[in-house]
Amino acid sequence: MMLKLEKRGQFSRKFSAAVTVIFVAASFLVAGLIFEILGVRAVDVIARLFEVYLSERTLLEAALRGLPLGFAALGLTVAFKMNFWNIGAEGQIYLGMVAATGVVLLHAYYGLVPDFLVLPLMVVLSFLAGGLYCALPAFLKAKLGVNEILPTLMLNYVAYHFVNYLIHGPWRDPKGFGFPLSIVFPPYARLDTVLGHTAYIGVPAAFIIAGLLYGFIMYTPAGFEMRVLGQNYEAARYAGVRIGRTLLLGSLIAGGLAGLGGLTIVAGILGRMRPPSAYVGYGYTAIIIAFLAALNPWLAVPAAVFFGGLLVAGDVIQATLNLPFPAIQILQATIFLMIILGEFFKRYRLRVVI
Repeated sequence: MMLKLEKRGQFSRKFSAAVTVIFVAASFLVAGLIFEILGVRAVDVIARLFEVYLSERTLLEAALRGLPLGFAALGLTVAFKMNFWNIGAEGQIYLGMVAATGVVLLHAYYGLVPDFLVLPLMVVLSFLAGGLYCALPAFLKAKLGVNEILPTLMLNYVAYHFVNYLIHGPWRDPKGFGFPLSIVFPPYARLDTVLGHTAYIGVPAAFIIAGLLYGFIMYTPAGFEMRVLGQNYEAARYAGVRIGRTLLLGSLIAGGLAGLGGLTIVAGILGRMRPPSAYVGYGYTAIIIAFLAALNPWLAVPAAVFFGGLLVAGDVIQATLNLPFPAIQILQATIFLMIILGEFFKRYRLRVVI
């Protein structure tokens, strides 16, 4: 008698949702056990975490911190559905930040953009910057057969150092006392100028985009081609799918949404551009969110708010329980790990072979 690992066939949405809930709940138990071993009361840590979602103020902050994650995760649902493994949402977020900040600097220093056009132009250019940055590996894949994982991953580091160069060099605020910060964005370049809080406009906008994405993927010819491409590249080729065009369109959308995530960081959370170390990891976390949502755009936004709450809870736990930041990372990393294990369990099972 032996155990054999085999791939599951099709599974229902109810099964997928049940597995996700079970493994997320298990992640809290595992993290709690680790905290107890380290001499920290797990009940206090978990209580602080859930308090974030019960207070209007901290829930709004969770939604705000989750916006970059949500937009990037929405883009990744498109990329992953067509079997394009975009690991570069991090760099695409950075490029969106660069484009948005560039518009502000053109307006502030050269007067090339009128006040009323600053924010709309930031949105458009952030989308294009992130989208084109993602389309480059897609072009290499379509024309040369280059696997997209390594190029998208390495482009993250290019974008990271490019932002560092700009913020420590030509884009540093001359009145910032030498700190690596851009100039403060004017009020009309901030997302919170519309309804007073970025979450009030950002979350509805994310849900609207999620609905449009779902409709695009499920009910348009281009969306159908992306889904076929995700099932099998060779079958898609024989079925007449224009693989190059489909890859470029999907990657443009995926990277563009990540670029909008970068816009929410500089125009919603920070109000200026800072070194990328202040928000590193958003693009990688978005990958986990996309899988937690089972590549469903409708679920990506609530999942992003949940992870935004984890970030807020980390600050609260540090302040109230005097725990170092690595302790908070234990909780977050455990949840990430259990979600990955849950995704593995959905697709594979152990069978007893006699």
